Amino acid sequence: MLKKELKIRGHIIDSLILSKLLDQISELDVECYTSDVKIGMRRQDVSEATFVIESEDSVKLDEAVDLAKKHGATEN
Repeated sequence: MLKKELKIRGHIIDSLILSKLLDQISELDVECYTSDVKIGMRRQDVSEATFVIESEDSVKLDEAVDLAKKHGATEN
């Protein structure tokens, strides 16, 4: 199993970026799950999520990572 760990920061909860991203990645037929989520306490605080993408297929894994990066994720 191949896997990549990524992180995304910003207003990822209230803007629904995190849920949209995880849904889109799952549609690629790869495994995706969050391993850590830190939610900002105040409206102006940013949130941060670390998530893992797993696949047996390196092409699908790369496609999922590219999609995540388009949403602002960075490799951990």
